[in-house]
Amino acid sequence: MAAVLCTNGLLSKTLAVVRSMGRQGIRTVVGEKTRFHASGFSKYADKTVVYPDPVRHPEPFYEWLCETIVREKIDFLFPMDDDVMDIVVSRQDGLGKLCRILVPSPESYRIAADKSLTMRLAEGRNVPCPRTAETSFGPQVDPDELLAVTSALDYPLCIKPRVGSGSRGVRFVNDAAELIAVFQDIHLTYPNPLIQEAVSYGGKYGVCLCYDDNHAVRAAFVQREVRNFPEERGPSVVQESIYDEKMLDYTKRLMDGIPWRGVVEVDYMVDSRTGEPKLMEINPRYWASLNLALACGIDFPFMHYRLGVGADPEPMLAYKEGVFGRQLLPGDILHFLASKKRWRQNPPFFTTKLKDDVISRDDPWPAAGFLVSALRYCLDLKMWRFLITR
Repeated sequence: MAAVLCTNGLLSKTLAVVRSMGRQGIRTVVGEKTRFHASGFSKYADKTVVYPDPVRHPEPFYEWLCETIVREKIDFLFPMDDDVMDIVVSRQDGLGKLCRILVPSPESYRIAADKSLTMRLAEGRNVPCPRTAETSFGPQVDPDELLAVTSALDYPLCIKPRVGSGSRGVRFVNDAAELIAVFQDIHLTYPNPLIQEAVSYGGKYGVCLCYDDNHAVRAAFVQREVRNFPEERGPSVVQESIYDEKMLDYTKRLMDGIPWRGVVEVDYMVDSRTGEPKLMEINPRYWASLNLALACGIDFPFMHYRLGVGADPEPMLAYKEGVFGRQLLPGDILHFLASKKRWRQNPPFFTTKLKDDVISRDDPWPAAGFLVSALRYCLDLKMWRFLITR
């Protein structure tokens, strides 16, 4: 029987992959730093395994990964989040001798993961993006130099880490004094963050693609972010499937500049003043709301797997539009509690018609697994911040 290994079992996107593989009759092993996670409670997870922290102990994690692939006779590896992707992409030559993987080259991954390099790529590929300033300070920030670097930009400005995802480290400033104070604070944790003109919020969108080993698009999906937590600028907690040819074309043009393999999501924000979508970032891995694409008929994990093991499946390009998905636990609950418009939401909060990332009649136990992990980490604020921003 074919077997796959999925990492980052705490995340709902990993649960989506576990369910996809299990429904295809593929043996699925799921790993995480702890045994307490929703993916491990799925009836489609054949085995759960615990691994060393990839961030704190990258070398022991890599050794564990190689040993597990051999011991469990893994055919294909799904690296599900940044911590594992960083290691798998950089060590893909060695891992490729043990199992099949389909990930981008180290150089393509580096450009996609670094927002500064991404913006340079976008400008060169004629893809709309916010006007951007880069910095190169040491430990201390020179205020005069900072103001000089950003002199061509119009306030408000957005300061964001060059590497990372979600809303961690992202701040907005309205004048020069605030820029100097906030930039220095962020620079201490995220050296030389990117500075951009803030886009007037007109909605956020994500274009999701899967490329084969020849850099051709084999699956595509577009979603609109309906609700976010924190509101507007935070990660999405409710999404709707849509079709947008312009954003698809922009994304293909962008990614052709860094020949890609595997999955990718490209985020845009529409400028309310012009109606033009502007590039926000490339997420060089699976995205949090993966389950919505599966619910609409685009099975990214199975496509990814089949391409990775050398099959030649038919492209998946047509899907159901107007379908809503959400992350009730904990994202949409937190949005409901925080929003002043909680009773005027569309779709409403109190409905069972949304395709939930975790809750499922077919596979109910992951919801219990989430609650168990919530109890396990109820006092761990760092873990809660991580889960909310994923």
